[in-house]
Amino acid sequence: MAVPNAPHGHAQRTELALRRLHRLIAPRFARAEPRDRAFAFLRGMVLSADRRNGRQLAENAGEARPDGMQRLLTTARWDADELRDDLRGIVVEHFGDPRAALVLNEEAFAKKGDRSVGVRRQFSAAAGGVENCQVAVFLTYAAPRAQAIVDRELYLPPEWAGDPVRRARAHVPADVPYRSRGRLGWEMVERALDARTPAAWVAAEAPFGHDAALRGRLDERGVPYVLGVRTEPRSRSRQDGRRPRGVPEDAIASIPANEWQRTVHHDDPVRHGLAGHAARVLLGRPGGDGLERWLLVRRDGRGTRAYVCAAPRATSLRELAEVARQAERAPLCAAAARREVGLDHYEVRLWRAWYRYITLGLLAHAGVTLAAAA
Repeated sequence: MAVPNAPHGHAQRTELALRRLHRLIAPRFARAEPRDRAFAFLRGMVLSADRRNGRQLAENAGEARPDGMQRLLTTARWDADELRDDLRGIVVEHFGDPRAALVLNEEAFAKKGDRSVGVRRQFSAAAGGVENCQVAVFLTYAAPRAQAIVDRELYLPPEWAGDPVRRARAHVPADVPYRSRGRLGWEMVERALDARTPAAWVAAEAPFGHDAALRGRLDERGVPYVLGVRTEPRSRSRQDGRRPRGVPEDAIASIPANEWQRTVHHDDPVRHGLAGHAARVLLGRPGGDGLERWLLVRRDGRGTRAYVCAAPRATSLRELAEVARQAERAPLCAAAARREVGLDHYEVRLWRAWYRYITLGLLAHAGVTLAAAA
């Protein structure tokens, strides 16, 4: 069976990549039934032209009923976190580069009702407003050769985290507390760092740069970062005396013209051919760890973006702007996973099932990425 609408050579490479992936993760399954079904699941996520729900995946596997696929996500004995670690190792093995960036980004999955784990009306930067959704935080490994998502966490809103009835209904483990989106991001970065993942930077778009705890933990480990912060139409150090929640645009406008450098990235699908400029402003004195603190500003025809940065003193403005560009491109990886393997097609309500579906989806998309890079 071939990958829909794919050239024959690419279909063969994808099939081969999925089989290699499955051989690597097979030891995580003690029994043959879930082990074989996991491969059918991975293959179905790539092969399906329609929704990647349990019924469609079972049909692709030649099964009359979706019960087996549902068991794989709910009651079968295997650990999604072990597969997550395998995924990170596979991506690093093929694309590992000391110049890479660990990029955090937030994704919203629109859902109906309020019974699926973590679903409520909530603000999402990814959605650009308030909607009924689940919010997930992803960690993308952005290397010069390719990028792939290597970790995932589901955000549990305070209304869910503090509601024992909702938690019990969705089988949320008792030891899972409320964690902010920045905290979820740090936990994924920390796992990658502890696994000695080769990377030079941590990066993210706004609002991650506003999380002082995240910045503090990165500072403690001496990790350079480029984290997005909001910009505001004008200074809010105004009549009410409150401090601005973002970077005032009048402060950006005060940067001298000779401080801006021109940047054009013809290979960037987000800002293809757009002429842009970048500048930076020193923020206080250098830290004791030898890292400078800067405010980085990028602007072009699509708008202005600002970032708080910590990096070695010799770091060039061009390098900071390139890391910020990686942060801006990270959502494209999640969008590709939605499109190519149906990362958002799941119809699950329980905590464990969400992590299992998303982890298998990320493995399937890693297979597609490996085939494309072959």
